[in-house]
Amino acid sequence: MITIGITGGIGSGKSVVSRILLTLGIPVYDSDSRAKWLNDHSPVVRQALTGLIGSDLYENGILRRDRLAAAIFSSGDLLEQVNGIIHPEVKKDFCQWRSECESDLCAIESAILFSSGFNSLCDTVIRVDAPEKIRQERAMARDGSSAETMRQRMLSQEREQSLAKAGADHTVLNAPPHLLVPQVVRIIETVRTKRPNPPDRL
Repeated sequence: MITIGITGGIGSGKSVVSRILLTLGIPVYDSDSRAKWLNDHSPVVRQALTGLIGSDLYENGILRRDRLAAAIFSSGDLLEQVNGIIHPEVKKDFCQWRSECESDLCAIESAILFSSGFNSLCDTVIRVDAPEKIRQERAMARDGSSAETMRQRMLSQEREQSLAKAGADHTVLNAPPHLLVPQVVRIIETVRTKRPNPPDRL
């Protein structure tokens, strides 16, 4: 099975590309939503996070994300430790999901594909891009955030975006006059064409 990574900055249109792949019959793993699910339901994650931050991090069995964010904000090195807990569990969850896929291709969508190391699970990576102004406008309309809040979020992603720009195999442009669907379809055709042939059976 060939694994495709999908990444891009906020407002770039990663989820749109994921939906295109789904319409092409390619299953897509949403690492962000699965990470949130694991934060709430994985005993391994819960035990490690409460051990690191405190038992009041969970309320009625659900992670209080505001408390986690406050703890990370108050400690410079805590984010790396939290990621060190969550990312390995997401990788395990993805590998289990992938083993159950009945398809020649599958994909994983992640805004932090490279900094998390998830790119090591991929055979090829698609980076979704758009001009910064368009990305900001899209994200503000979607999230209802202020321009300053969105600017800070985009600044926080600069390192990841540099890694993605250097490491991605394909880039699709999700802004006029570029049409997104034909770009994605061409990449999938290329990936399938370059797929190694199975060995001859004796």
